[in-house]
Amino acid sequence: MNSSKQITIDGQAYELSDEFLSRVLQVAAEGGCSYWADASVESEGDAAGPDGARDFDVSDYVEDDAEVHGDEREDIEYQAVSFLAQDDPAQGGTLDLQGVADAIERIANEEAEVAPAIRAIILAAVEEGDPTDIDAEAADCIVQVGLFDEIVYG
Repeated sequence: MNSSKQITIDGQAYELSDEFLSRVLQVAAEGGCSYWADASVESEGDAAGPDGARDFDVSDYVEDDAEVHGDEREDIEYQAVSFLAQDDPAQGGTLDLQGVADAIERIANEEAEVAPAIRAIILAAVEEGDPTDIDAEAADCIVQVGLFDEIVYG
């Protein structure tokens, strides 16, 4: 994964690497959206299943993730994630890296209504080119904006 997606925030262009966008999907799939969605990941790397997909359930959310999954977790590169609402599997969809970039752009440009603190977290991460500050709550907002164009859950 060495490519990037370009977004524009207030007239300024930013490059978001696929690694940046993949990290956002990882945080969302592994916990950020778990209160409303079941996630199935299209990924590359040794931790993916034979068809390149990995399903998540509550056993994935443990205190010491490295202890359960070992270092192989670092090899996962998320290409797309399918999020299906637990209470209505007809709701949801698949979000790929371009969809994540588009959602970040909409949130940063105030085209989608999110809490100002979430917007600030996302903006700082984009400006610094560092996705590690995007926590589960921010990743969840990005996914919901990407799938539904608004915050539907939470």
